[in-house]
Amino acid sequence: MHTFSRADFERFGQLYDIEFRFPVIAGDTSTDDRIVARGEITEHSLASGFRFTFSSLEVLEAYESVSLGHAPLLVLVVLDGIVQLTLGSVEHELTPGTAVSMQLHPDYPLQAHQPEQQHLGIVALAFDPRGAKLGHVSPSLHGLSVLPGMPLRQWKVPQALQELLRTYAGLTMTGTQKNLVLEGLALQLAGLGLGGQEHESPEVPVVPVQQRQRLELVRQHLEFTPDHDHSLKDLAQMAAMSPSGLRAKFRAMYGVPVFDYLRKCRLQLAKHYLEQGFSVEQSANKVGYTHATNFSTAYRREFGFSPRQRNVDQKN
Repeated sequence: MHTFSRADFERFGQLYDIEFRFPVIAGDTSTDDRIVARGEITEHSLASGFRFTFSSLEVLEAYESVSLGHAPLLVLVVLDGIVQLTLGSVEHELTPGTAVSMQLHPDYPLQAHQPEQQHLGIVALAFDPRGAKLGHVSPSLHGLSVLPGMPLRQWKVPQALQELLRTYAGLTMTGTQKNLVLEGLALQLAGLGLGGQEHESPEVPVVPVQQRQRLELVRQHLEFTPDHDHSLKDLAQMAAMSPSGLRAKFRAMYGVPVFDYLRKCRLQLAKHYLEQGFSVEQSANKVGYTHATNFSTAYRREFGFSPRQRNVDQKN
């Protein structure tokens, strides 16, 4: 078992564009050598462009991490312990057996809070074709790097896959054999993490790559700040397009009008607040609805039942 100091975490962060913060010992440079965790952290970079990070730690000092890098696909799986995530206005608490998948972009850093706890088991899978060896990126994997956009998604990891992830460290195999096993696990996690991708167009529309990138910034801005008061003019400026151009190209790219997408993001966030125990009125206000009646109507159309019914079901 290894011990990890604050300085060890900071060195790791410099490699992968992650900023680590330790609130209890913030600003005290004399604590650089202070042991903040013990356990094991192992990494595996694969020829396909996938990179696994397996962490099995006893967290001695609560810490926060802010991921400032870029990845077309990032999957985080919690095997043990609790992880609290914040991405824009959206908060998620991950418990054992749950995962999130998302696109990581430096404009919307992913913040994670790990409280002091006896055992924290996390598997992080990042995909970036820039890290792949020549000839190793299949067309299916290359498609991950040009997805029109993928909202943050929380999901349950099948029990059998959890067990495989737990036992990876005990694999007594050659390097080639272990790499093949890890490639298989990576593909399973990537496939499950993508989910249905309802908003994704089956064929990428004829939109220049640079415009696609700007449209994706708009989509992420809507997803991560659904509670803000967005205007078509401001969004068009972000995309460096005319308002009419943004309307047409956003719909062509994602298969849904821009403000319909915003409504879906708001309602998903409201659903999350209801699950946390907030009232219908509180949830409506938190996501930008000024009238609970309008919110209830939109919620029923989106999910097929009223938010009040959802709220009651949660309490029961």
